[in-house]
Amino acid sequence: MGHKAVKLNRSRQQDEDELFISKPSSRCSSLTEKQTDPFMLIWLDEKSNENTLDTLRTKTLFRQINNDLCLFFDNPNIFLHEIEKLHHENKKVLLVVSGSLAKMILSRTVDTIATIIIFCSNYNKYTELMSKYWNVIDICTDHEMLKSCIQCEIPSLKLNLFINQSFRSIRPLNSSKDSHETNAAQFSYLLFIELLKQMSQTKQAKEIMLNKCKDYYRHDKKELKKIDLFNSTYTADKAIDWYTEDCFVYRLVNQAFRTEDITLWYLFRFFIIDLCTQLENVHRKQNIQDYLTLYRGQARMPTQDLENIRSNIGSCILTNGYLSTSKQINVARQFILDAENNDDFKVVMFEINVNASQLKSVIFVDIDQYQGRNEEHEILFNIGSVFKIQNVEFDFELNIWKIQMEATDECIDEIERRIDTMRKKFQNGNINLLFGRLLIDMYQYTKAESYFQMMLKGLPKDHEDLASVYDHIGDVNMRMNNWNEAYRNFSLAYDIKKIRLRSNHPSLGVTLNSIGNYHQAIEEHAEALNCYLKALRCNNDQHNAAITKLNIGNIYMINGQFDDAIKLTIEARDILQQIEPCAQIELMHCQGILGDIYFAQKDYVAAEHFYLTVFELSKKYVFIGARERKNCVKALVHLYEEKDNNHKAINFCLEQITLHEQLLGENHSSIAHLLMKVGELYINDDQKKFQVLKRALHIFEKNVHLEYATTATCLMMVAKCYVQQNQHDKASMCYMRALEIQQKIYPPNHPMIIGTQILIDAQESKAN
Repeated sequence: MGHKAVKLNRSRQQDEDELFISKPSSRCSSLTEKQTDPFMLIWLDEKSNENTLDTLRTKTLFRQINNDLCLFFDNPNIFLHEIEKLHHENKKVLLVVSGSLAKMILSRTVDTIATIIIFCSNYNKYTELMSKYWNVIDICTDHEMLKSCIQCEIPSLKLNLFINQSFRSIRPLNSSKDSHETNAAQFSYLLFIELLKQMSQTKQAKEIMLNKCKDYYRHDKKELKKIDLFNSTYTADKAIDWYTEDCFVYRLVNQAFRTEDITLWYLFRFFIIDLCTQLENVHRKQNIQDYLTLYRGQARMPTQDLENIRSNIGSCILTNGYLSTSKQINVARQFILDAENNDDFKVVMFEINVNASQLKSVIFVDIDQYQGRNEEHEILFNIGSVFKIQNVEFDFELNIWKIQMEATDECIDEIERRIDTMRKKFQNGNINLLFGRLLIDMYQYTKAESYFQMMLKGLPKDHEDLASVYDHIGDVNMRMNNWNEAYRNFSLAYDIKKIRLRSNHPSLGVTLNSIGNYHQAIEEHAEALNCYLKALRCNNDQHNAAITKLNIGNIYMINGQFDDAIKLTIEARDILQQIEPCAQIELMHCQGILGDIYFAQKDYVAAEHFYLTVFELSKKYVFIGARERKNCVKALVHLYEEKDNNHKAINFCLEQITLHEQLLGENHSSIAHLLMKVGELYINDDQKKFQVLKRALHIFEKNVHLEYATTATCLMMVAKCYVQQNQHDKASMCYMRALEIQQKIYPPNHPMIIGTQILIDAQESKAN
C-alpha cells in the first residue's frame, strides 16, 4: 500500500471501513406463500412532488410495477436520511434519480443501493456516471424505456448478494456485554471457517462462485473481464496475488465475511480455502520475528461503534474477514484525508502493535516480502486474528481518534477449547451436514432450509445422507412452526430408514423423536407418546436416550403424572451430565421442564428456582433472541403473573424487550413474543393491550416465514381486541388471516382450524 498504489487500493480500504460492531441483520418478508423479498422503488427528482401530468405519469408507472412499495423525494438530504433507515432495516432498493441529483448523491449511495437508473431527457450528458459508478445500470429518457429497464432489473435485484446486509468486521470476545450477549456466536463463526477448510475443492464450487460474481458485476465490463481471466488462469498458489489486486475477488470475499451470512461464505469457499491455506503457508515460511507497529485509517466510524470500543478497553476482539494494515503511517493517513468528525461518524486511526516473536497463533503476511518488492508496506492478517484494545484517546492536534491495539494469543486457548468442544459434539457428522446443522444452531433457519434444499437437489436417490437431509429440513420446519411440512419431511426420512436400517437402529430413534415432537406441537399427545416409546426401544446413544426420556417426561407432565415426569426428567439430566462435551442446551431444557412440572403443581418457589437457573445459563450459552432465552423469560413472566405480581411481571418483560431492542433491533421476532406476553398482562388497560399486540403483529408479519403458528396466535389476539371494540369487520379479517396460516401448517380438520372458522362465522353474522 505504498504511494504508488494508494489510489488503486483506496477502494480496498473503504470496503473494510465499516468496522466494529454493527447491528445484527434482520429478516423481512411478506406474508405471501412464495416468501419473495420485497424491494422499495424510489424516485428522487426535484419535480417529484409537483402536480404535473408528467409527474403523475411517473408515479403511476411506479405503482403499477411495485404496488404501494414506492417512495418519492424531491429533497436529496431527506432522501439520504431515509436510505440510511432502509439500509438498517435490510430493505432492498431500486432508485430512479434525475441526472442533476445523481451527481449529488451517487458517491454516498455506492454501498447502500444495488441498482440505480438515471431518468432524464439528455442521455449523453450523464454517460460518464455509468462508467464511474458500478451501480448505475442505465440512463432512460422516456417512460417506456424506464418501465422496461426496471422490469428487467427486478429479478437480479432480488438475487443481489450483499446489498442491505448489515456489516460487522470484528466481534468482541470478552466485553462488558458478556452478561447479555452469547459467547457461542464468535466461536461458531470460527468453526465455520474450519469446516470450509476441510471441504474438497471442486470445479462446481468454482463455477458457482464465478457465476454469482458475474451476476453482481453484470454491468461492469472491466470486472467481467477480470472474472474471465480468473476463470482461465487462477491456481491455488496465486490466491494472495488475486486478493491483493484491486478487483472483484477482494471486494466480494471481504464483503461476504463482513455480512456474517454463512451461506455467502459457503458460496465463496473455493477461494477462501485457498487464501487461508496460502496465508498460513507463507506466514510459516516468512517466520517474521520483528516488533511491528502497523496503522490503519478509517474515515467514517459510527459514533456508537467508537463508544463500544471505548467502553471495552482491555477486551479482545476477533476479525471477521482479512484485515489490511500498513507499516507506514503516512499511507494510512491517505485514507482519512479531508475526513471530518460529526455527530454520527468519527475519524479514526488504528495503531496496532505486533510482537511477532511472542505470537504463536496470529497469522499475517508481509505482502512486499511475498511479492519480492518494496512498495506496498502492507501487512495482511488472516481471518480470525485476535487483538486486544489497549487505549482509546482523542488527538486534538490531528483532530482524530486514536485506537491502540496489540495482536495477542490471549484468547486462543479459549477459542481452541470451544472449537474442540464443537468438533467433539459433531465428530461423527458429515461435514456438509454439519455446515447446515450449525446454521440451525445459530438460528439462521431460512438459510439452513435453503442450504439443505440445495443439498437435496444434488444428492442421488440412493445416497446415504438423503434421510438425514430430510431429518434436518423437518427440524427447520418445526422451528418455523410449519408443522405440515415438518411431518412430510420426517415421514420421508422414516420411510427411507425403515428400508435401509434395522428396526432398532439409533437413527430411527432420532426420526421417531422428531415425529413425536410434531404430534406434540399440534397437541396430539397420545400419538406423541407412542412415537417416543418406540424411539426408546431403539439402540440409542446416551444423547438420544436422554432426549427420548425428556420427551416422555414432558408428556407425563401434560397428563398430570408429575412423579413419573420428575423421575424421567432427572434420569435424562443425569445421562446428559455424563456426556462430554457437556450438552448445555439440553441440560437447560431439563431444568426448564422441571420448572414446568413444579409450576403445574403450584410449587412456585421450586419453579422459580429452576426458571432462574435456566435464565442465567441462557445468558452464557445461547444467543440473545434464541428460543431458549425467550421461553425462559416468558416462563418467569407467567410465574410472576400467577403469583399475583403483575407489576413485577410487566416490568421484567419490558426490561427484556428493551435489552432485545438494543442488541437485535426493533423488529426481531423474539421482541414480538415478549410484546404478546405484555399484552396478556394489560388486563385493565385495553388501549395499551391493543397497541402492544398491534406492534407484535407488525413484527411477526415481517418474519411470518419464521413464526407461522405464533403469527396466527397474535392475529387471533388482535381480532379479540377488535371484537371488544365492536369492529367486527376488522376482527373477521384478522381471523381469516389466522385461518389462512393455520390451514397451511395444521392437518385438515384440526381443532384449531375448526375453532377459528367458528369465530369467523360468528363475526360475519354480527357484521351483517
